Amino acid sequence: MLHAFADTGGRRAVVYARGDAGYSVPQRLYESMGFTPYTRTHTYVGRPAGRNGPGQPPT
Repeated sequence: MLHAFADTGGRRAVVYARGDAGYSVPQRLYESMGFTPYTRTHTYVGRPAGRNGPGQPPT
């Protein structure tokens, strides 16, 4: 697909692939194809409202 993209004039592609230490294969694959790291996604998870449980006063 990337070759077809380049053949039709495409010059920049962004790949969102997992490449953390627990699953490093995608990172190695795309780097072997000439891709370079651009940025990392950071996921933030908040605490649900009422973390003390329903009907419990806040601490």
